Amino acid sequence: MDRGEIAERLQRAAEESWADGQLAEEAVKLAAGILTAARKEQRPGERYQAWKLHRMLGDPAGKAFTLAMADQVFRPRTPWRAASQFRHLVSGYGAPDYLPLHERVGLMLAAAGSLIAPQWVMGAVTAKMRRETRKVVLPAEEKALKRHIARRRAMGARLNLNLLGEAILGEEEARRRLERNLTRLRSPDCDYVSVKVTSIFSQVNVLAYEDSLERVKEPLRELYRAARSNRWEGKPKFVNLDMEEFRDLHLTCDAFREVLEEDEFYELEAGIVLQAYLPDSFALQQGLTAWARER
Repeated sequence: MDRGEIAERLQRAAEESWADGQLAEEAVKLAAGILTAARKEQRPGERYQAWKLHRMLGDPAGKAFTLAMADQVFRPRTPWRAASQFRHLVSGYGAPDYLPLHERVGLMLAAAGSLIAPQWVMGAVTAKMRRETRKVVLPAEEKALKRHIARRRAMGARLNLNLLGEAILGEEEARRRLERNLTRLRSPDCDYVSVKVTSIFSQVNVLAYEDSLERVKEPLRELYRAARSNRWEGKPKFVNLDMEEFRDLHLTCDAFREVLEEDEFYELEAGIVLQAYLPDSFALQQGLTAWARER
């Protein structure tokens, strides 16, 4: 299936009314076609990354090492502390088997060298990590982000911007995260953002559910107002709610539904993501679908 056939199938799906069974069948065919086309267009660097990822998933110790690296080595503010943690992980896990030989050797040499020149070695380790993730983690600095968005727009792609960061520990930090998302929605080059309610409200308390729900709805209203008043190609911008933990599932769904039922937002289009690994997601998805049709 080439790009032309993919576009044709998408257009047909938008124009025709299919029964659920046929719709599911067409969706599976389309997904398989897109996957096949994407594989044909993979560049050598992308194939290499996919090969390493495949090997990592079959290497439990290597996967644990990689997660520990991301979680522990890049947090310390000083290269000396980062180097100490780096050596501790390499000593404990060893060089991951999923890495090719030259990268395993480089990892062991870097661990040894970090004793002598921690600043230089950890700078090199950080630079490599950034190279490894630059395809999926974009710079948040305004100029660099604008350049990337412009390049992707020129390719005909839309971007869903999701601001990354540490867990929110207080309302001042939550307010700063909310303001950053509002700034993105006001920017003329952004038309779509994804937000976790726990990133814009810090005081979620499962023992005070109704209170948490009422308080999280206010920053959500601010996002929806910004989406409605800052338009893209004549339409309101799009806000998508995301989540990670089970404790956020019902709160996010209830806030999403109740705010969008308010007269102020009755005609606003918005989205929500339900994580498939959360056990209640399927039943909630059925309820949200019925609610959306009625709305």
